[in-house]
Amino acid sequence: MAACSIANVKVVDGKDRCRVDEDFVFEVTLDVAEPLKEDLVFQCVYITHGSGDEVELESIDVGDGPGLRQGFLKFNFESAPPSKEDREASGRPLELALRQQARAGLYLSASYGGKEFCRVGYYVRYEYDDPELQENPPEMVDWNRVHRVLSAPRVTKFVIPWDAMEELENADAKQYIDPFVRTCWT
Repeated sequence: MAACSIANVKVVDGKDRCRVDEDFVFEVTLDVAEPLKEDLVFQCVYITHGSGDEVELESIDVGDGPGLRQGFLKFNFESAPPSKEDREASGRPLELALRQQARAGLYLSASYGGKEFCRVGYYVRYEYDDPELQENPPEMVDWNRVHRVLSAPRVTKFVIPWDAMEELENADAKQYIDPFVRTCWT
């Protein structure tokens, strides 16, 4: 069982569709099943299509410095958007998105003890704020008229060793065997 899990992530105040230069704002709810000795690390990472390059947009520590108490914790994670250069790194992202052939990506990564235990990912699509421009885009991308659209989230969970598991691995296994089990198996 995971000592901590992400109970919910939602995009705040319509930020799933907004201007490309607006910050990402996510409301994250954690379910901490048992107290943790270290803080968690959250990263917001942008992935350009084609090259697959990853750009870390923001990283924060979450906890009581160090550690985290048991219970639910809710916080907002705010990140700057990718730069114009990062958005354009895969060629013409708007043109590709219009043809539904390619999208960029964005994910929030949650780590404990240097090991990732959860990733919440989104596809990122760029589109014009005007249907006419969307149908007939100008030769040069007018980033002032472009909106960023996030897909529904995709969640991936990873099994990692938490504090209690590390203590079990580092201790003599015999001391954790229940006396009843020992008498049955010896």
